[in-house]
Amino acid sequence: MKTVRILFITTAFPPYEFSEALVNAKLVMALKENGHDVHVISRPATIVYNDAWSGLWKSLEHQVYYPSSGKISKLSKISSSLKGILRYKLPVEGIRWGLEAEKLATKLHQEKGFDLIMTRMPSLFPHLLGLRLGKAWNVPVVSNWNDPTDDIRPLGHKVSRKASFFFKLISRRAFSSATLNTFPSSQLLEHYLKTNLKGLTAATEIIPHIGFYPDFALTHQVGEIPRIVHAGNMLDNIQLDLLLESLHSLAKKGLKFELHVFGMVQEKLLSAIPKLGLENCIFVHNPLGYSEMIEKLVQFDFLLILEAQYPEGILMLSKLSDYASLKKPIIALSPKNGVTANYFANQKGFHLFDNTNQPEIENGLEKILQEFPKHALPEPDNKLWSEVNPAQIVAQYARIFSSIIQPKSIRS
Repeated sequence: MKTVRILFITTAFPPYEFSEALVNAKLVMALKENGHDVHVISRPATIVYNDAWSGLWKSLEHQVYYPSSGKISKLSKISSSLKGILRYKLPVEGIRWGLEAEKLATKLHQEKGFDLIMTRMPSLFPHLLGLRLGKAWNVPVVSNWNDPTDDIRPLGHKVSRKASFFFKLISRRAFSSATLNTFPSSQLLEHYLKTNLKGLTAATEIIPHIGFYPDFALTHQVGEIPRIVHAGNMLDNIQLDLLLESLHSLAKKGLKFELHVFGMVQEKLLSAIPKLGLENCIFVHNPLGYSEMIEKLVQFDFLLILEAQYPEGILMLSKLSDYASLKKPIIALSPKNGVTANYFANQKGFHLFDNTNQPEIENGLEKILQEFPKHALPEPDNKLWSEVNPAQIVAQYARIFSSIIQPKSIRS
């Protein structure tokens, strides 16, 4: 395919590693490996697994830019904020960064001549910036909506009426103005259309989070005790009581297992381990950088997903695409209806238990432990991998690029 010159704007990207940043980085890597010229404008983050350029992302380092105005006085900050509000007509978070990002993007466009702008969450501001630049440069803008905004996030913290008003206003403006809006799941799109985007119509497409092709062996030596692993944080949005009750019961029945958790965890988990006598069953480790974590996962027999107790699972968790790439059995404690449930339905090696139903969790885990090591493995063409396969995702984007970019602007 012909090279497309892409400006990729987001507030989540390596070397600052957290879930949204990793989703974005894998997509940029795949686009780059398929011949596209992608330049990323982002900003630093603080709560991360890793903040140093790792080997996996090293090849992107010189195409990622972090605009900054440096140290400025309080008066200059106020002046910059007022200038941003006048320019964007909104008092939106990140506006000073946006002004610097706009200057840098304009300079890059003069050098590169971008064919397309891609804007990505978690912040809504990249959408506003991308649309402003797209209008000025007369290039299409593809806006991605990875998550609900805070005001419409199921089980999320309550936000002020003022914040909710601006989330809705910005979302509606961005959604209506983009050349194309992409969502990782149809359930998330429907959620937006029932809430902040109610009554609006615009071009949309469902594009799941992209997987990857491992460049390391996926085999490991199966031991006598089944080993389960959870990669990533277990924070307060995850209800652990039913899982801990189930694991405690299974241990009392004499079943042997190990659960390893890599990441930041709730204090509740740390205190429950000795209280329930699970010191030889549950092991908590420090977070690892993405590359190291992915290779570490190969050493385990089952990969674990813990989802919040949403009424419906509207989110496509970033772990799904990573786990699918490793071709290992996956255990999910998730809503019985939703994205994960749809991917797992009638698929060998995929086990989903209703995360509000303790007997179902315990009985399901007991069956898995009793079958070990004669447990089922995922089929090579399972539904989840078929959807997140990089070749599939890149082909989907190639079709999109061809349909929205004027042929004369694509460089051979």
